[in-house]
Amino acid sequence: MTSTPSAGTLDQAATTRIGQIEKAVRGDLPKAMKMAERAKADGLRAPIVHHLVGLQLKDEGRYEDAVVELGLGLELAPNHPGLMTTVGFCLLELDRRQEAAQVFEQAMRLDPTSADAVFGYGWAAERLGVLPSAESAFRRAIELHNAHADALAGLAGLALRRRDWKAARDLSRRSIAASKSQTDGLMNLARADIGEGDFNSAITQLDLVLALPGLGGLARANSHILRGDALDGLKRFEEAFEEYSRGKNHLGRIYSGKFGIGGRPRSPDVVREMLAEFAQTPVSSWASARTASVASPAFGHAFLMGFPRSGTTLLEQIIATHPDMCALGERPVMIDAETEFVSGPGGITRLAAIMPDHLESYRQAYWRRVKSFGVEVAGKVFVDKHPLSTMRVPLMFKMFPQAKIVFALRDPRDVVLSCFRRSFNMNANMYEFNSIEGAARFYDAVMTAGEAYLERLPIAVHRVRLENLIDDFDGVGGALCAFLGVPWTDSLKDFADNQRAIATPSGAQIVRGLSAEGVGHWRNYAFAFESVRDTLAPWVAKFGYPPE
Repeated sequence: MTSTPSAGTLDQAATTRIGQIEKAVRGDLPKAMKMAERAKADGLRAPIVHHLVGLQLKDEGRYEDAVVELGLGLELAPNHPGLMTTVGFCLLELDRRQEAAQVFEQAMRLDPTSADAVFGYGWAAERLGVLPSAESAFRRAIELHNAHADALAGLAGLALRRRDWKAARDLSRRSIAASKSQTDGLMNLARADIGEGDFNSAITQLDLVLALPGLGGLARANSHILRGDALDGLKRFEEAFEEYSRGKNHLGRIYSGKFGIGGRPRSPDVVREMLAEFAQTPVSSWASARTASVASPAFGHAFLMGFPRSGTTLLEQIIATHPDMCALGERPVMIDAETEFVSGPGGITRLAAIMPDHLESYRQAYWRRVKSFGVEVAGKVFVDKHPLSTMRVPLMFKMFPQAKIVFALRDPRDVVLSCFRRSFNMNANMYEFNSIEGAARFYDAVMTAGEAYLERLPIAVHRVRLENLIDDFDGVGGALCAFLGVPWTDSLKDFADNQRAIATPSGAQIVRGLSAEGVGHWRNYAFAFESVRDTLAPWVAKFGYPPE
C-alpha cells in the first residue's frame, strides 16, 4: 500500500504519525488499521488513514460504508490507484459489476504494474460474463506477480468451467502454495474431484476446508454446498439436502441485513406489485406500441427467458452455434431502461403512458451496449438471454414491440431444486434461492406475472420444454429455428463444441452435451417438497408434468 500526500499542509506531528502508520503497514497490517482508526478519531485526514479504515470496514462486510470511507481518501488523492482498487473490490461485493470494472480500468491506467488492480478487473469481467477478458487479466496479474494466489485460483475456476480437470488441479495447487489462506484453491480441488466423479475424495477435501480456523462465511457456505454435491453423487440424498441447507442457511445469515429482514422488499413481493400496477394500465396503452416503427440493426430480435435453471443457457448455446444467429449471455445491456421503469413503484405506469418514440434514446443505449460487448448483430437474429426477463416483459415489449420471445420450460420441481442446490452471485433475486420455500414462492410469483403479461400483450412467443429438447433435439430445434426465421442446420448438434464462453453456473454442464440425468431429479428429494407442494402443483399441471 502506497501513501499519497493529503491536500493542504500537515503539521510535523501529523506527518510523523502518518509515517508511523506507513511503517506499520509494511510489517503488521492489523496494527496499522487500529492506528488509522485512532488517527481518524483524532481528526487526522490523509489518504492512508481513509484507506486503512476502509479496508477494515471491507473486512467487516460493511461494503457501502467502506466505499464512502475510501471516497474520502480519493477526495484527497484523486489519482490513488490503491484506493481505487479497494473501491472496486467493494463494488463487486455489492454486485455493482459494471462500476467495479470501470474503477479497476482507471486504477490500471494509473498503475499498469498493479497485479491487484489487474486481477480485480479480471474478477469483474468474470462476473460480467466476459470470460476471455477475465482469463487475459488473470494471466496478466500472474505475469506481474507470479505468486498471485487469487489470480491463480481465478484461472483454476475458468479451467473448471471447461472441465479441464488437470489444469484446474495444477492451478489450484499453485494458488494454495502461494497462500495457505486461499480457500478458493482448496475448494477448486474438491470441484475437480466432483467433476471426475471421485465424490469421497471431494468430501475429504471439503472436511479439511471446513476445519480451517477462521474460515470466512462465504467459503464455509460454499463448502457445505459442494459437500452436498458430493453426497448427491453418492446418492446419499437426505445427507446431501442437510448440507445444502447448511450452506444456504449460512448465505441467508450473511446477506439477511441487505436482502432479508430489514432489507429491501423481497423479490416475490416486487414482482407481484409490478403485476398489480400493470393490471391497472389501459389495454390501449400497450396495443398501440405494436404499430410503432422501431428500427433495428439486427435482422431479427428475440428475448430468451423463463426462470433460472430452466434450460436458458443450453438454448442460448444452441442458438449461438447457428451461423445466422448470435447471442450475448446475460449482460447488462438494458440497464438504463430498467433503472427508469422497473426499479421502483410507478415505473410500469410511466412505461405504459410513454409514447414509443420517446424510448428511442433507451433503444440506442441498448444497441450501443450490445456492440460494446463485441457482438455484431448486422444480418443476424440477435437473442438476448436473461432468465428473469420474465419479470420485465412489459418493458421488453414497449421498447421492442416486434421482438419475439423464446420461453424455456422445465419441470418446476427440478427448477426449484436446482436453484436451491446452486451457489449464485448474491443479489435480491438470488437470495430467494436460500430455501426450497423461498425458491418456490419466487417461481410462483415470476410465472404468474409472466403468464399474465404474455396473455395480455400481443407478443409472438414460442415455449421450449427442456425435456422435449433432450428427447427430440432435431424436432424441437427445428421448430425453434422456424419460429426465429432461420433454416435448420445440422451444425446445431455440435453446440457442446462451441468455444463460446459460458459464464453461468450451467457452463460445465453445457460442454458435456445433452443429458437426461437431471430430469426428474427432484424425486430423490421428494421429502423436501411437502411444504411447497401446493405452491408448485398448479404449474406442474399447467405445463403438463406428471404430478408424482
